[in-house]
Amino acid sequence: MRGCFISVEGGEGVGKSTQMKALAAAITAAGKQLVVTREPGGTPGAETIRNLVLSAEGEGWTSHSEALLFAAARADHVRRLILPALEQEKWVLC
Repeated sequence: MRGCFISVEGGEGVGKSTQMKALAAAITAAGKQLVVTREPGGTPGAETIRNLVLSAEGEGWTSHSEALLFAAARADHVRRLILPALEQEKWVLC
């Protein structure tokens, strides 16, 4: 059996962090091993990309460039953190 992946989505200030805390407590109370992570980020490489996106000066990144940065961060995150955790039958809350 594999683990379970749950993604909490929403705009700024809608209560994602509050809901994630409650969900994490419920999953842990059910005896499941849990990994809590975020996107973009979650791995050293993805966190570096996150910092690039958030610290763009001047006009910032073009929408195409930002989309590619997000895709690169997600690829690293999935390969290095999410898939290994699922293969170890852990639950992943993102």
